Amino acid sequence: MHRLILTLLCITASSHAYIDSDFDGVEDTYDLCPQSPLSDLVDKDGCVIKSIGSIISFDLVTSLGYSQINYASQEPSDTLSSSLQADIYAGQWWFQGVISHYQSDNSVESESGLEDTSMSLMYRFPPTEKLTVTTGISLIFPTYKSTYNNEATDYTALINLHYAMHNGFSLFAGTNYTWINDRDVPQENYQNTFGFHTGIEYTQPNGKSALSAAYYQNESIYTSTQTIKYLNFGYAYTMNPHWNIGGYYGHGLSDSASDQSVSGYIGYLF
Repeated sequence: MHRLILTLLCITASSHAYIDSDFDGVEDTYDLCPQSPLSDLVDKDGCVIKSIGSIISFDLVTSLGYSQINYASQEPSDTLSSSLQADIYAGQWWFQGVISHYQSDNSVESESGLEDTSMSLMYRFPPTEKLTVTTGISLIFPTYKSTYNNEATDYTALINLHYAMHNGFSLFAGTNYTWINDRDVPQENYQNTFGFHTGIEYTQPNGKSALSAAYYQNESIYTSTQTIKYLNFGYAYTMNPHWNIGGYYGHGLSDSASDQSVSGYIGYLF
């Protein structure tokens, strides 16, 4: 998924330069509480005196990806997808919107256009110190046009779990169910879909880099297409409290999945 090409400024500081890694106004040399949240008020030592955790913030994420299957039609095809994602955070709630575009080419024809657009409302809470649960609902709007009559609004419910272990390792898993409202056509029948994923993540001690490996499985909306299965390997890097980048590599485990797929993203938190 592609969109922006951004130029990043790198600042090199000497040992005598002023450095404030968490942007709280207290130089790192004198900061007794490093990595304090950007929205919190701190004292002269850099420690939080008042949390404003419910303050509204938002980010933008743009991405570019390549796969060997057009997942909308389930036809083998070299497909480039670009997306723009916006998130609005308010305490434990967050709203997400995603719009994307695709360009698909095979030996017979070429097509391009908007993919379906999604809007999601999610709620994240920590029932224990190490476990975080995220629940959500999504509306999938039919901005993708085709001859298969799949132009109705669909609905998804999801739940994701994240469990922190020792030494930077954590486990994650999730499941989702989508209600498909499209009407069957002579060449294709539709079905509601169920999916799940599970994986492991390692975050480096500095908290800036994370590696992940996961297994994904999701039923196709088409009854004639087998369940989509693949392995996913990811890397994420937080450059500073605003900028983050990352990428993914996918390896298909079923004929309905792309044998190889790659994607990269860049995001900015306001």
